[in-house]
Amino acid sequence: MKKAIFILIVLILSLLYYLGILTKKETFPFSKEFFSIETSDSEEQSLDLRRGWSSKTKEGDKRAPSLSARELDQLYQVKLDKGIRNVPLLSLLLIRKAEQSRRGGNPDQAVELAKYSVKFSPDLPEPYFELSRALWYKNPLQVHQPLAELWKGQTARFRYYPRALQFFYNLFYILANALLMTFIVFGIVIMAKYLPLYFYDIRRNLSQEISRLLINSLKIFLLFIPLFLRLDILWAILFYCLLLWGFVTNRERQFIVFFLIVLVYLPLFLRLSSSFLDGPASDLIIEMNEANYEDWNRTTEQRLKGWASTHPDDPEVTFTLGLVEKRQSRFAQAEEYYRRTIQIGPQFSEAFSNLGNVYFAKKQTDLAIASYQQAIDLSPYNAAYYYNLYRAFSQETFLSGKIDRAFQKARQLDPKLVEYYTSIDTPPHINRLVVDEVLSPRRLWARFFTQFIGREGLLYRLFKAWFEKIPSRFPILVPLFFLGFLVGMSKYVRTKRFLTRCPMCGSPTHRFYLGNTDQEYNCFNCHRIYVQKEKLDSKIAKKKSREVEKFQKQNHSLGKILSLFFVGFQDLWNERSLKGLFFLFVFFIFILKFVYWNGVIASSIALSSLPLWNLIFWVGLFGLFYFLVIRQVFRLKPRFEPKTGTTTGP
Repeated sequence: MKKAIFILIVLILSLLYYLGILTKKETFPFSKEFFSIETSDSEEQSLDLRRGWSSKTKEGDKRAPSLSARELDQLYQVKLDKGIRNVPLLSLLLIRKAEQSRRGGNPDQAVELAKYSVKFSPDLPEPYFELSRALWYKNPLQVHQPLAELWKGQTARFRYYPRALQFFYNLFYILANALLMTFIVFGIVIMAKYLPLYFYDIRRNLSQEISRLLINSLKIFLLFIPLFLRLDILWAILFYCLLLWGFVTNRERQFIVFFLIVLVYLPLFLRLSSSFLDGPASDLIIEMNEANYEDWNRTTEQRLKGWASTHPDDPEVTFTLGLVEKRQSRFAQAEEYYRRTIQIGPQFSEAFSNLGNVYFAKKQTDLAIASYQQAIDLSPYNAAYYYNLYRAFSQETFLSGKIDRAFQKARQLDPKLVEYYTSIDTPPHINRLVVDEVLSPRRLWARFFTQFIGREGLLYRLFKAWFEKIPSRFPILVPLFFLGFLVGMSKYVRTKRFLTRCPMCGSPTHRFYLGNTDQEYNCFNCHRIYVQKEKLDSKIAKKKSREVEKFQKQNHSLGKILSLFFVGFQDLWNERSLKGLFFLFVFFIFILKFVYWNGVIASSIALSSLPLWNLIFWVGLFGLFYFLVIRQVFRLKPRFEPKTGTTTGP
């Protein structure tokens, strides 16, 4: 019991230290200072996908006046005339009005407001989620309608770049830190199991011989190296795992190597991703997304123009500026930006199509048709190009056959797009008549990964990670030294005899490492009594039986007690490493999910109420997982029963 309490305290203190609760300096990898030698007294700027949204959110918190259906329809027509795809602020206000209607017992009005929210921002996931809740509240029996809107919301979450970026970073952050916390528990288990053998080996070899004194002194000195070097807790645990390389099993060795690789790459990419998302390159992508998909402001436009002036060979920025100018009916400037885009990227089919829209607005039909044809040659399966070509052909009465063929081709490729644009073409407006292409999510993500990885490429990043500084007193210490230490220990233990613990009575015994064999080595008396079934002196047999019973009971109780606090601990303690690590990993995922319920990056659209069903789902899922694992733990029996001399555990 004392051993279990001691290990529990060590585990809790280690995890609290990792979380930064016991230190002034933040150690959680979310901070830029994590795994960095330099320290800064300045307060880190909070990570936010859209700094400009703070003012909008404050405005959204104010009680907005009620809008009639007629007023909303008028606003929707203005949105179409401006060519804006999404109006997040207005959708947010409508969502909150829909919530108020639901709480006030008016489900019909809630559904109507939620539908308007979807109309104003069809690319955002939040309006679909609110519509799903409103439909469920209105009629819980018609499950298919809320589920359909819920599916649309989930699809929009992955397609819309800011929400997808927020989701994937939150997911990566939670999974990465859950894996690192799992390694902390794994390393402490290794230390708790094998450090006593390490000390026993030192005591057993105490001698006045100079050679043995030097060896024992070196072994004791190695224990203090993490303190001398001021290693971070993760690297210190890894050092002790490598130091105990000769005592651990082959399966545990494999996981030590795995965690060495994890420790080299995960914190590095966590730090790099946090720095990148808080930097100007990521802000530029968000501003490009805003200009393409939302109601951009003058500040965004000026920033994009400033970037284009310093980076004139950036086709995606010039394309975005062309779209902004065209939507504001500044066709000469739009034509200039689109021409520059095509000059930089001759395969940019969207630029050809949008340039054709500019010609169409300027009533230069021949040039518009030529641009649309070039876009089709580059991307023959885009329905928008054929629809725009149909509009251009419609200006020429003698092209009636071509008009019908272009229209039918567009409808064949994307009937929903054709239906939508034919329904909004009245009153006629240039932003309604033709389809303006925008930067696709694929292009935005490609830009994200290109700028995140850098010009050197992914392989260079992976190679360079082994030479990155790790937190220590000496700035020259890099992960490559740990790899060398691993190789050295691996060669050292090949022909050396190391102690192991008898799986029956727990007493230290010797074993030889023979290749990849993971055989358990019983002590001499246990082997004679329980394996060979020899009849020894009754006193010796009874004493050994009591030792076995006591060890098995303590070992089993320790695993059960600590499994209540760290799911999977018993499997890890009993050398079922893969199963135990998996349970621990899932356990920490749930814990971090509850800690960061609203995400590491908070949503720019903060809803006023927490979806109760979401909380119930996650709590229920965690409760089911915890119950099934703990139930299995308490159904297990000790691995060995001395009375029968048989193994009962898996």
